[in-house]
Amino acid sequence: MGGHRVSLAGSAARGAATTLGGQWIRFVIQIVSLAVLARLLVPGDYGIISMVTAIVGVATLLGDFGLSMASIQSQNLEDGQRSNLFWINTALGVVLGLLIFFAAVPIAAFYGRPELVDVARSLSLVFLFNALAAQFRAETSRKLRFKWLATADVAAQAIAMVLAIALAVLGAGYWALVVQQITVAFITLVVLVIAAKWLPGLPTRRVPMRSLLGFGANTMGVQLVNYLSANVDNILIGRVWGASALGFYDRAYQIFRLPLMQIAAPMSRVAFPILSRLQNDPAFDKYIQRAQLILSYVMGGVFFVAAALAEPLIEIVLGPGWNESKAIFRILAIGGVFQALGYVYYWVFLAKAMTGIQLKYAIISRSLMVVFMIVGVFWGPIGVAIGGTAGLILNWVVLTIFAIPKTGVNVRALVLTAVRPVVTYGIMVGGLLPLSIFVLADDPAWLQLIVLVGAILLYWGIIVLVVKPVRADLLLIVDAAKRIRKR
Repeated sequence: MGGHRVSLAGSAARGAATTLGGQWIRFVIQIVSLAVLARLLVPGDYGIISMVTAIVGVATLLGDFGLSMASIQSQNLEDGQRSNLFWINTALGVVLGLLIFFAAVPIAAFYGRPELVDVARSLSLVFLFNALAAQFRAETSRKLRFKWLATADVAAQAIAMVLAIALAVLGAGYWALVVQQITVAFITLVVLVIAAKWLPGLPTRRVPMRSLLGFGANTMGVQLVNYLSANVDNILIGRVWGASALGFYDRAYQIFRLPLMQIAAPMSRVAFPILSRLQNDPAFDKYIQRAQLILSYVMGGVFFVAAALAEPLIEIVLGPGWNESKAIFRILAIGGVFQALGYVYYWVFLAKAMTGIQLKYAIISRSLMVVFMIVGVFWGPIGVAIGGTAGLILNWVVLTIFAIPKTGVNVRALVLTAVRPVVTYGIMVGGLLPLSIFVLADDPAWLQLIVLVGAILLYWGIIVLVVKPVRADLLLIVDAAKRIRKR
């Protein structure tokens, strides 16, 4: 067992280094894409795409059906089971792609925008490609081929960005964004097929599938509830306030999602297959507590800093004409802190195959989140953002008190691990917000950024010197980073 842990630790370290390296490249690509396209397109272009994806994006989850996670979580997966999962995903992708194609007219009628017909029909390809790629991604993850996963993400984003910018320059408008999404899905599929070094066989009835389908259904249920609660905001704003208002909200939301995509998502790709193999190991608690520490300081910290830097950050990234996005972004970032704190819970439920418990409580908390956003829409995009943030806080509280204790992990240790970074960052933001809103409001964005970043560095310099427990936490994170680099 000890040798097995060492081997997995090495794989985790190498995987983290590779994945985070790839994500930083992807982050640069996405920032460049955001900055350039925001200057070539108008808020209404983004609103058009968001109107469609808010409704049909659920097809991606239904097409996967949680089966990629089921494949990764299974400690002993037979060839026949693997092939069956592929064909189930493919069948779902074809059916859902056709449903989206034929639902394009009702979707356009719902919003009163006839141009959405062609957009929805074109985007139906994305969901077919994603369904085809699901088991190739799972197989690549099972084999711990993290370099290939990073390559797929980076190559897809880079090629799609070039095409989107070229089309936007030529005056294609929102079609540049449509082509960007289709290209990402197609290139990802091609690279993962090469990476997996596996081809599915014919479907067979000779292998057991019930446990895999049960796990997949529960996982999909959780993802579906999360998706619907996270995307009802776009539907509400698009229906009530129109494409331009949705465009402002969408750009703020996409920047808000960057830390989740750049930190949490890649860590999940490494952590989930590793933790699945350690699900019955006594060292499991130690691993997730360390993960909680890193996520609280790093991802939680990014959201706290984002809330403090909202004014200059939005202006520098998106350019002039996006002022309405600033307050929305700050509110969303506060909710992001609690999303970061609960990410380890998601790994625990998956690794221990206890997604049924997670689904039960997610339905309760996420339903209330939807109610909060429905009430908030009467106050426009900002009201919806407040409702969403309140829902994320409630979701973390419900999972912490009622759901995660049922998994047998040390909940108290997880919560206490997060307290110190949250308090430390919270004090920082409390001091910086008045400076940003009242003192620096009329200054150029670049000057605001310099002053605020300088204040953040000064604050943390003092904290590291004066507060010994925080210093010890940061040294532990630095040590983990060094070990990853050595791998």
